Amino acid sequence: MSKMAKYYVIGKVSKELLKRMQKDPSADRHASTKKVIEAIGGKMISYEWVRGRFDVVCCVEGDAETVVGMKVAFLNSGLMDDLMIHEVIDYNKAFTKAADGSKSVVVPAE
Repeated sequence: MSKMAKYYVIGKVSKELLKRMQKDPSADRHASTKKVIEAIGGKMISYEWVRGRFDVVCCVEGDAETVVGMKVAFLNSGLMDDLMIHEVIDYNKAFTKAADGSKSVVVPAE
């Protein structure tokens, strides 16, 4: 089994969800989100409501298809207006590759 990647999913909730949560402030969005993620083979690491342009930040472990599946499921439910997916990377590896690749870059007219 391959190592699962880690993703941060940042979401903006819909007006519909805001109305529903106002009617039922004790609704456990953490549990319902975790249920969806586990149903498609992912693992929820954290789930936080935040102040700002977006409303929710969730850390998920899984493969790309799992996280995209989660995004589609939530957007199609009408509960979310936007979900951004950000995969955690090893920046040392990325910049090592950049350093290696830069040796092969050909700059025109030099």
